[in-house]
Amino acid sequence: MITLSNQKVLDFVSKEAIEALKPQVEAGLRALEEGTGAGNDFIGWLHLPSSIQADFLADIEQTACTFRNECDVVVVCGIGGSYLGARAVIEALNSNFQAYETTGGPAIVYAGHNISEDYLFELTTLLRGKRFGIINISKSGTTTETALAFRLLKKQCEDQRGIDVARRVIVCITDAVRGAARTLATQEGYKTYVIPDNVGGRFSVLTPVGLLPIAIAGYDIRALVAGAVEMERATAPSVPFAENIAAQYAATRNALYAAGKKIEILVNFQPKLHYVSEWWKQLYGESEGKDHKGIFPASVDFSTDLHSMGQWIQEGERTIFETVISVDKTRHSLIVPADEQNLDGLNYLAGRHVDEVNKMAELGTQMAHVDGGVPNLRIVMPELSERYLGQLLYFFEKACGVSGYVLGVNPFNQPGVEAYKKNMFSLLGKPGYEKIEVKG
Repeated sequence: MITLSNQKVLDFVSKEAIEALKPQVEAGLRALEEGTGAGNDFIGWLHLPSSIQADFLADIEQTACTFRNECDVVVVCGIGGSYLGARAVIEALNSNFQAYETTGGPAIVYAGHNISEDYLFELTTLLRGKRFGIINISKSGTTTETALAFRLLKKQCEDQRGIDVARRVIVCITDAVRGAARTLATQEGYKTYVIPDNVGGRFSVLTPVGLLPIAIAGYDIRALVAGAVEMERATAPSVPFAENIAAQYAATRNALYAAGKKIEILVNFQPKLHYVSEWWKQLYGESEGKDHKGIFPASVDFSTDLHSMGQWIQEGERTIFETVISVDKTRHSLIVPADEQNLDGLNYLAGRHVDEVNKMAELGTQMAHVDGGVPNLRIVMPELSERYLGQLLYFFEKACGVSGYVLGVNPFNQPGVEAYKKNMFSLLGKPGYEKIEVKG
């Protein structure tokens, strides 16, 4: 199992301060379990891992096989939770240089998460002459970023591959009965999967939203789900507070927040985890940032960002704490060679694994940051694999729901997201929206 240590926060908040939050944390766990908390119509993710049936996974694997046989490139078209969870897992398991390697499966690329004309032009140019397919992920089918990208890609796919082939290599993951995407899929005869009504986008990685792209990329979705099931059981309300890592994480970060630590920085020393951080930022930012409350989620990739953000973290305003994800075992082995001239002075490392150097950079950084006034939590993953990623993602989801309840907000809505959309639609002259005057 992955583990959590909060030992390096105890010089900043006491064990007693963390323990004092036990009643609120346990109440949050019960509210999730019993469905009595705010946003209880969006807790379908809670027992999702243990409810997934083998035949359901087999159907997703069969669809993935169709894409792998008929496509060189698959475009995952979605925004926010509709693509970040899948991308987090795929990029954690992919080679760092996947773009330059032949893997035997389709390349996975992403669209519908921005409105950049250059991005979309370059993507459509890349796809010219290629056998590509599309996964369109949208409950409504009218989210501007995703719908715009899908409109362009659908036409290109039909033009290049013909309507009959396009129908085989376009899948819609959408609402069960409502919305533009559901209507279009029915009209065109696309294969569809359902985004459950009671699962919000940022909690949807273990639905077809995440599982299908991950399976197309060639990874074991059964192991991913099995890891999530393990963590579902390990964070159940019946697990004692001291042994429940979701409860401990929720309590510790809220104790730090009460002590004036308003920014949480998720840290990794493994570049493959970059998109796990991006997924985590949406999960916590969209869940907790309400009513003028909430810890601001940020992230860094170390040791790279030690040469850009390290100074601020070491000596800037003391309103931050760090949560470090540490991967215990690397997937590859590489030894530092000896060099007769030793001009770079690195012969003292000769014969050692590169990962040993990285681990000492991690430990040395933690020591320096704690000495500099930055509390550190540490999550340890035994290795980067589907199983442990399943554990990690569910752990963060469970802790997020509990932490939001401790904070006193509804962790499952996102009312503030609509403000920019209203202004954008008004500025673009969308029917039904009053034109607004631009000042300044």
